[in-house]
This record gives sequence, structure tokens and C-alpha cells, in this order.
Amino acid sequence: MRTTKQSGFTLIEILLSLMIFAMLGMAIYSVLSNTINGHKTVQTQNQTLTQLQRVFYMMEADITQMAQRQIRVEGEEPVKVYFRSGEYMFDSESIGFGLVRDGWTNPGMVLPRSELQPIAYRIIEEKLQRLYFNFVDNEMGTEPKIQPLLDGVTALTVQYYAGDEWKNELGLEDIPILIKVGLETKVYGLVERTFPVFSATKKQP
Repeated sequence: MRTTKQSGFTLIEILLSLMIFAMLGMAIYSVLSNTINGHKTVQTQNQTLTQLQRVFYMMEADITQMAQRQIRVEGEEPVKVYFRSGEYMFDSESIGFGLVRDGWTNPGMVLPRSELQPIAYRIIEEKLQRLYFNFVDNEMGTEPKIQPLLDGVTALTVQYYAGDEWKNELGLEDIPILIKVGLETKVYGLVERTFPVFSATKKQP
């Protein structure tokens, strides 16, 4: 009677196959992980970009409608400038700036306020915030309403085009015709926008 030998896999072949499958699994996991992380990074960048565009849109609306109205802060006497900025101003951890803007809609003067609105921008704990008050001349201790705008902002810069040159600080007699605002962000680095000041009487360069 003739016998047949049964063939099978040796232990070494089985271990080698398991090793190959493990390496393929690790490679697939690595590709999927990188794809997911890349997708999350793109989503974060797109979200930050959308928020940046919204922030600059708001700044443009505020600055281009800046009223020729002196600023009163914390009940003190009005200062002789229309645009006020400085290090740590408005409790900012960087530069803060403020102004009075026109065009705050109040149809038929229904609400007990004017169409002028004092606003300010500052950075607190790497968050860009917009502050606003209901009245231009606020009493001492009046707390502003806080509007969070953008996370991951480490610094704010402001420059002015006045007297045919760019300046880091405004003199009392200077009336800027352009204001450049820069935001140092963790995602995009330094992002700058330049805004015209429509209330200025000089021509733009």
C-alpha cells in the first residue's frame, strides 16, 4: 500500500508570515495616522484662516469708520487723539488699541445710546479680544463687554502712516491716513493688514 506525505508550513515559515503581516499592519497604521493628522492640521489652518478673515473684517469696519471723537478711558479726562494705542493698554498682555467708531446702527434712536461706539482690541492669555462699551463717556469702573475673536495670538503690532512716513507711535498732532495692524499667530506667524482711515483729510500715498 502506497502512502502519501502531507505537506504543511514549518514554524519558521509561519513566524516569517506573521512578521510580514505585522510590518504591513504597522505601515498601514502609519499612513492612516499621518493622513488623519494631516487632515486635522488642514482643518485647524482653515478654521484659523476663516477666523483671521473675520477679525480683519471687523477691524476694517471699526478703523475705517473711526469718528473724530476724543477717547475717554476709565472715567479720566479725554485724550487729544482719536486712535489710542500702547503697551499693556486696556490690560493687554501686548499692545492694545482703542478708538470711537461711528455707524453703530440704532434705527430711530430706539435704544438709549448714540450711534458712536467706543471699542478696543487686546490680547489676554494668547486670545485676541474686542471690547466695546454702550456709551462713549463711561464712568470710572465701567466694565466693557468682551467679544472673543481668535485663539493662539501671541502679539499685536500697530504702525501708522502719517506725515509721509510710517511710524510706530503717533504724536498728538499726527492724523494717520493708514493704520497697519499685525497679529503674531501660532499657526500662520505674523499676519498684517493695512486699513485706510476715511476720516483723514490727507491723500493716501
